[in-house]
Amino acid sequence: MTASTDLLAPSDSQFSSRFCQHLYDMAREQPGHNESTPQPDGRRLLVVQNLEDADIVLRRNVDNYAKNYRWFSQVAGSSRFTDEGAQWKFRQELSQPYLGKFDADRAFHISTRQATRMAEHLASKPPADVLDEALIHQNMLSIFTQMFLEVEVGSIPMAHDSASRLTELASLWAFVEPGSNAISHSKELIREILQLRKQVFTALQTLRSEELQGSPMLRKMLEAESVPGFDFSFEKELTMMLGAGTDTASYSIGWALHLLASHPQLQERLFAGISAIHDEHQSDPQALKTAIAEHGDLRCFISELLRLYPTAPFVPRIAQDDDQLSDMQVKAGDVIVVSLIGVNEKALQRPNPWEPDLDAAAREGFGMGSGMISSFVWGKRICGGRSFALVELASVLSVLIRTLRFELSSTDPIEFEWVGQMRRKGGQRVRIVPRMPREPR
Repeated sequence: MTASTDLLAPSDSQFSSRFCQHLYDMAREQPGHNESTPQPDGRRLLVVQNLEDADIVLRRNVDNYAKNYRWFSQVAGSSRFTDEGAQWKFRQELSQPYLGKFDADRAFHISTRQATRMAEHLASKPPADVLDEALIHQNMLSIFTQMFLEVEVGSIPMAHDSASRLTELASLWAFVEPGSNAISHSKELIREILQLRKQVFTALQTLRSEELQGSPMLRKMLEAESVPGFDFSFEKELTMMLGAGTDTASYSIGWALHLLASHPQLQERLFAGISAIHDEHQSDPQALKTAIAEHGDLRCFISELLRLYPTAPFVPRIAQDDDQLSDMQVKAGDVIVVSLIGVNEKALQRPNPWEPDLDAAAREGFGMGSGMISSFVWGKRICGGRSFALVELASVLSVLIRTLRFELSSTDPIEFEWVGQMRRKGGQRVRIVPRMPREPR
């Protein structure tokens, strides 16, 4: 079907941020339908919401739909996030063995320890009406660096959000033809990008020090620089990993706290269940980890969180050849966007799909068309850190829910802001209230 012409003017430089709201509008008003609309640069943009069509793009005919992340590679360089073919496979093999086969016990220990520190810092701050997402981001980055680089975040001499800011600046070109200067004030932006990139790369060079090379993944990446034919850069790869591995997690925590504050009864249900688990297993870390990982309500909450607020709300691709989707013809060169908000087929059939429902999520399961699957993509380009991310989210949220209470400080409508990830413009309107310590049963 064809979209209405009022989505955005082609010259609108705020296309990408406004596009997030458009995806929600589409999912509400035209569930399961696709649309065609022009990008700011004039190319045809096809938005896919139909789950079967999304499966064609992401799995069944995946080789016809190339990654569309040139906007990132032209700013931060090539990485497994942006590359295809042999280059992608080479880079993937450097990190996937560690991301995919991580030590779950260690991940739980690091995540819960860092979440406890985060909760203490959030509770000790003066009362505020806007969530301190910078503090959350710094702690989530610390989990990532301890887990995979085996260094404390303070060992890297740069601001915690430097890689994130580089992604944010790059995202301004996400819906613009590669090489275009169509962004207003692009000279000033390019100057900022070059300065920031130099700062980030210089900071990451400190990890080349032999004293900081305890991580097997780190050593493998450094060795890869000498392999001919791949032009691999340790600093470029790590910039992508720090941003992708931290931004998704920290923004997900922010959206989770917004969701909890918006639904007090759901929050208290989770609090009661998680507290009971801690009371029962507080002297047995292994049993506690297992019980948290298997807690049905928490798993359903995370699936609902990722369904309602996927921090990467769409997957961008470029069609290599013509193809046929259910209701539209794809032409070579078309920009394809799979809406991860719109493909959650099962939940969109509920009477009120825009409210979290733990019981409905449990009935529907965590297969295709659920937040637990769709937010990480599927097929051969599935998010490499999916398994770790789910352990990390469950571990961190179990601590925050048990020790803090979250209240809305405002009921103003959400205004989305896409900066390579989806965040709330102006920050989450969430107030932190420490919970009184409970006596074990």
